[in-house]
Amino acid sequence: MNKSDGKSQQLLKEFQKLTARMMEAEETLRAILSGEVDGLVVKTAEGDRVFTLSGADHPYRIMVETMNEGAVTLAKDGTILFCNRRFADIVKGSLENVIGSSIYQYIATKDCALFEALVEQGLRGNGTLEMSLRTGNKRPVPTLISVSSLQYTDIPGAVCMVVADLTEQKRNEEILAEEKLTAKILHQAAEAFVLCDPQGRITRASHSTHKLVGGSPVFQSFDEAFHLLYPDGTPFVLLSAMRDHVLHAVEVHFKRGDNERLFFLLSANSVITKQGVIGIVVVMVDDTERRKMEKALQESHDRLEEEVTERTAELRAALSEIRVMKDQLEAENIYFRREMKTRGKFDNIIGQSDGLKYVLYRAEQVAPMNTTVLVLGETGTGKELIASAVHEMSPRKARTLITVNCSALPGNLIESELFGREKGAFTGADTRQVGRFEIANGSTLCLDEIGELPLDLQAKLLRVIQFNEFERLGSSHTIKVDVRIIATTNRDLEEEIRKGRFRQDLYYRLNVFPITVPPLRQRKDDIPLLVQAFIARYSRKVGKEITSIQKETMKALQDYPWPGNVRELESVIERAVILCPGPVLQLADKLLVSSSHLSSAVRTLEETERNQILKILSETRWRIEGTDGAAAILGLHPSTLRARMHKLGIARQET
Repeated sequence: MNKSDGKSQQLLKEFQKLTARMMEAEETLRAILSGEVDGLVVKTAEGDRVFTLSGADHPYRIMVETMNEGAVTLAKDGTILFCNRRFADIVKGSLENVIGSSIYQYIATKDCALFEALVEQGLRGNGTLEMSLRTGNKRPVPTLISVSSLQYTDIPGAVCMVVADLTEQKRNEEILAEEKLTAKILHQAAEAFVLCDPQGRITRASHSTHKLVGGSPVFQSFDEAFHLLYPDGTPFVLLSAMRDHVLHAVEVHFKRGDNERLFFLLSANSVITKQGVIGIVVVMVDDTERRKMEKALQESHDRLEEEVTERTAELRAALSEIRVMKDQLEAENIYFRREMKTRGKFDNIIGQSDGLKYVLYRAEQVAPMNTTVLVLGETGTGKELIASAVHEMSPRKARTLITVNCSALPGNLIESELFGREKGAFTGADTRQVGRFEIANGSTLCLDEIGELPLDLQAKLLRVIQFNEFERLGSSHTIKVDVRIIATTNRDLEEEIRKGRFRQDLYYRLNVFPITVPPLRQRKDDIPLLVQAFIARYSRKVGKEITSIQKETMKALQDYPWPGNVRELESVIERAVILCPGPVLQLADKLLVSSSHLSSAVRTLEETERNQILKILSETRWRIEGTDGAAAILGLHPSTLRARMHKLGIARQET
């Protein structure tokens, strides 16, 4: 063999070796592309390195993205190198913003040390810890975090973290704890405790209830399970008795077996939400033993009375006297309770006159209703106090009485004050304002001096009274309210209607239940009580001790007509107290009726007389004399009637 043949043989062997390596590379490439190879180990100067191949990475990415837990790859400094979408959802962020951010922005400052210890534990093997993560909406999420080291990677200190959301688990644990507590209460309750659905079927019952009916009453109708009776023998029907959604200590009888009868005090409440009645809670307290004791005491009392009756006449007389005193004491006690009850209702209303008592009686009659009330009376008579008393006796007394003085606000502001406004509704409306009707929702609204309300607002008020709805200024949204209206006025609204200053339809809506407060000149008996009250109030205020008032002074106060009523009387007494030098009250000024007041009264009397004469003349066709004439009807002599007609300027017009 020559040199050329040897060289050819060597080239052939190298070619065969190269062909084999090419075939091996092609096979490896095929395996990589088909996903059969997970990764390659390559020898380098630094040592063997592992390269994960994209073909193998795809199914693992799918697995990571579809798992229910959050998966995170963290660098040593806490940078999130990778996370799946589930982790981004847990912390309420987008995937793009979460990847590349720091894990510490999702961990509270107080938990950072715990988390760092968890990472150190994970680098050594595996670490698990419950911890809350901060989220984008600022509400922390309870999680279970598992950390382990990330092997076969060229990133030193990198860890893999798996995060499980525990929100649902925590919620279920709370529900389970509440259920256990409810079951414990029902088991230990001494009273018969029953929960029913809106149809009256029993859904839960206490252990004592099971013992009472001899088994479980669950899923039975309440009435069928207990067969309760009223004391008169009438059957007790739960749903019929619950028309007002509440029962308190209703006496019922329960028959157990053939002869045993138990007595209970039954209380019940409807559970009401926005969806309506969702259940009924019934509690029955056993009253049997108390009734037995009461019966035994009554029997003992009867025996004692028999023994006392058998004693001497002296003892019988003493017993009779005791009974009389007992009846008297009970009567006095009843009167005292009524008096205290009345005083409690009308603490700020002073007086005992018949006129005032009738006003308070009327107020007490209408208070429990939702009826609109119109309080009439002269200025200073205390109409606002009557309105307040009606509210304090009503079912709405738990809420504050809202008062609007219609005469104290200018016409351009009273609408926004009553109905509210939106921001920008008019020039200067820089903020949104809630109106008095919204504030008074569920309570009472007192419209003081309703006669001063502008005519254009009366139509809007009429709609609120009729339909319980209105719109704020600058808004088309209709607001529903539940408001009781009490209106007060010192004007003659019928006269205002005739003059076109008050709507007749609004008057009829307000005048459902009128209460007229009498002026002070018609309540002279109340003046001494009012004077004493005002003296006590203002002498205390100025630090004086005024103990009495002269009879002449009191008579002068009672004889004065008081055009300003109680308000004027209070001002007079306050001035007198300030200027009083000693313990006996003296008036600072004489009480004189102004000439304008007298002339007004005279004009009113003359106008009344003139109108009456004109009315009778019209009815008699201006016939003055005779049995059917105007003079006979008015009870005057014909010449006297003619003189009065001449003085009043009454003359028949020519037709």
